[in-house]
Amino acid sequence: MNDELDVQCLPYMPLQIERLRRSKAWLRCKRNPEIAFYMVNLWMRAWHEIPAGSIEDDDDVLADAAMCSPEKWEELKDDILKGWDRRDGRVWHSTVIEIATEAVGKLRMNRSRTAAAREARELQRQSSATDTVTDTVTENVTDAVTEHEGKGREEKGIEDKTTSDDVVAVAPSISQDFAFEAQSIRLTAANLEKWRKAFPHVALEAELWALDEWAGTKGNKWFTAVSGALAKKERAAVDRVSTAAAVRDRGGGQRRADPRI
Repeated sequence: MNDELDVQCLPYMPLQIERLRRSKAWLRCKRNPEIAFYMVNLWMRAWHEIPAGSIEDDDDVLADAAMCSPEKWEELKDDILKGWDRRDGRVWHSTVIEIATEAVGKLRMNRSRTAAAREARELQRQSSATDTVTDTVTENVTDAVTEHEGKGREEKGIEDKTTSDDVVAVAPSISQDFAFEAQSIRLTAANLEKWRKAFPHVALEAELWALDEWAGTKGNKWFTAVSGALAKKERAAVDRVSTAAAVRDRGGGQRRADPRI
């Protein structure tokens, strides 16, 4: 049992309509509609308790949570509390716990996606800043070399026949080691590691090789395009993991109605 199960941030509790309608609990409510009111109040109270799905095992607390008078509680509590387990000084409802656990899993998934997207944006921003600095340095070096060569020729009365290839040849090379280097996609070790953390469910190098040719069609915007493609693949991978986990938790088949709801 997760003693830290907390869904207080969720203002709603999912209601599995068919599961409830087919349950024995709702059959009892059909015979005595009054207890349905008290049961639903207990479910709602348990949803926002910590741990979710439980309430303090005290008749006064339970009657108050059910919005039931003390006299009526003594009369109906056995019917109202069918499907609840008593332990550790609290009453626990297995179905509310199950739904709360699923909700917490979805919350964590959404937070993971948000963190991955935020890290991807930061990585993109850093890459853009690096590209700007590199372009500026290259332009300054090229301008300096061109100016120097031109002045030398003017002073010596030599016709300027310097080509762009000559300038590139004499300009100091600005080299950088890449941890991943394909035809279009090139990443430093730091940037590769940041992408690996941002997209943990993706086989990063394999996807980069697969995306390289396509990235080449994006020109200077290849980084943004590849980042978006990886984020999409990450979401798809997380969805597959979540779906598989949900199927496994339900026993790999259709969920049966819980008679203790």
